Amino acid sequence: MRLNYIIILFVLILSSCADLDETMRSSISADAHFTTADGFQDLTLAMYDPLYEHYGYEAGEIMTIPGTDEFTYGQGRRALWNDYTPALNPSYSDPRGMLGIWNEFYRGINLTNAVIERVDEVEGISEGQKTSWTAEAKFLRAFYYHILVQQFGDVHLTLEETEGVQTEASRTPADEVWDVVIDDFEFAIANLPEVQGQYGRATANAARHALSKVHLVLENWNEAANLAKEVIDSGYQSLLDDYADLWDPSNRRHSEVIWALVRTSDTGPRRDVRTSRDFSPRVRNISGVDSKDEFGSGTFRYKATRFLIEDVFGNDPNNDGVNIFNDTRYFAGFKEVWHYNDASNLPEGVALGDTAAYFPVAAHYQELTDEEIAEKPYMFLRIKDWDDTFASSPVKKFRNAGERMYWGRDVQIMRLAETYLIAAEALMMMGNLSEAVEYFNVVRLRAQAPGETIPLITESELDIDEILDERARELYGETMRWLDLKRTGKLLERVRAHNKRAAPNIQEFHLLRPIPQSQIDRTTSDFPQNPGY
Repeated sequence: MRLNYIIILFVLILSSCADLDETMRSSISADAHFTTADGFQDLTLAMYDPLYEHYGYEAGEIMTIPGTDEFTYGQGRRALWNDYTPALNPSYSDPRGMLGIWNEFYRGINLTNAVIERVDEVEGISEGQKTSWTAEAKFLRAFYYHILVQQFGDVHLTLEETEGVQTEASRTPADEVWDVVIDDFEFAIANLPEVQGQYGRATANAARHALSKVHLVLENWNEAANLAKEVIDSGYQSLLDDYADLWDPSNRRHSEVIWALVRTSDTGPRRDVRTSRDFSPRVRNISGVDSKDEFGSGTFRYKATRFLIEDVFGNDPNNDGVNIFNDTRYFAGFKEVWHYNDASNLPEGVALGDTAAYFPVAAHYQELTDEEIAEKPYMFLRIKDWDDTFASSPVKKFRNAGERMYWGRDVQIMRLAETYLIAAEALMMMGNLSEAVEYFNVVRLRAQAPGETIPLITESELDIDEILDERARELYGETMRWLDLKRTGKLLERVRAHNKRAAPNIQEFHLLRPIPQSQIDRTTSDFPQNPGY
């Protein structure tokens, strides 16, 4: 396996807020630069770089958001990730997908191995600092592997730095990879600080949260519940009162964040958040509308399924249960109205601020006739009118601040509301329904709309489908749904039931992604493909 990629390293830019900022430094080598404290810190920061391929960027999004019960595909040439067609095959070489994640995460693993092996050579630092950097490297190594093994199954396991070209590799059984992941996360929990001096570096709670999810995958319910409760009880994070505040572009760093990937306003497109524009419909096609202030130039990759809107969120307040009026999370996270905001391109008869397009989902709007809609002085789409250009109201959770196609905005990889749902799921699977309901309802109650009463879950109602529905309301679009459905054994069932485009094609073998053909071709030892591809 060739792992000697050119590695971009980053240095810390000192400013009024110490965090993980990025500037090109050099490529990894045996240079004496890495035996100094400052030089080695560059190497430890570089370990985070491959995360940019997965979070806020299309490669990670496209392997976790479409092809599920929440989102189908909108526009572009990568519909194969949603549709599960034969085009999703080992030779698919677009880096925005499996090839990008495979190559970048192994680059990250090699960086973490380099840190672990070289840390003892660093001059002028304490043993405590060496242990902390080792813990950080093991956290990231485990994090990269835990995604790879869920996406690809048996993967090459390497715990040593690779220099030069290595052409032999093998597929280590997933159970052995999981053992390493658990050991690495446990070391990180024991040796990472609870609070880092640089925002964006991994902490002990980040390791606890990650390991609790690993134990969910492995069905170690007690371990998952205990770790989640440790995070919740630690006091280092707290839920915000208002769900909408989680997504305020000017409020990137708040008490609910456990771990975030840091971006800044002066980074290039590869490391800027693309998620907002990937969810945004192409409203730029409407004269007088410019979406670049919040969403970038919309590419509309992902379109909400009717199931997410009509059943999970509930668009009819006359039906019992959670709905878009008693639960703030729909209107806090979806944008239904677009206004004219481009004075240079206004159509005749309209003014800045007038409604240009309206994509309402409430049930009573769906009953309007074609004639009634034709009388509207703006674009009006019922759910049944959704197409691949304008479609549903877009997710606005990831909107930007400022007039730029891409923007530097942190991505919340882990936040406390999910930790509560992890605890609820694990406790439910243990049969401890009374405690599970308590953790579940903390999240649901936070979403209650002012003046409304949101129905809380009862012990008799709680099951894995209710857990998944609540995760959808809370976490939609946050780069984890495909993994959630696979973990709970619900991917095939829910995709077939709720994703019209994917339903005819998805098969059992799609529970694993194909190993990139380029990996197999460059490996001189036997490196078998996943079945079905």
